[in-house]
Amino acid sequence: MRSFTESFFILVGLMFLVLGLVFLLIPLILKLGLKLENIHPLILWWKKIDGFYVGTSPILLIILLAVYFLSIFLKKG
Repeated sequence: MRSFTESFFILVGLMFLVLGLVFLLIPLILKLGLKLENIHPLILWWKKIDGFYVGTSPILLIILLAVYFLSIFLKKG
């Protein structure tokens, strides 16, 4: 039987896989006509440099920090 910690990290890993697939699909969605200006800045923060888009997700960074601190807390507890 898996512990709570193992199950939690498996769930978080699956969530990040799905989120990664969504980010891989963003260029295809943009080709369909959705504009980056319409995407909420918490979901995708981007900058166009010489015709190349560079972006990240602030909400993803917040989730990663929360998981990191939670893993540290669970290891010490």
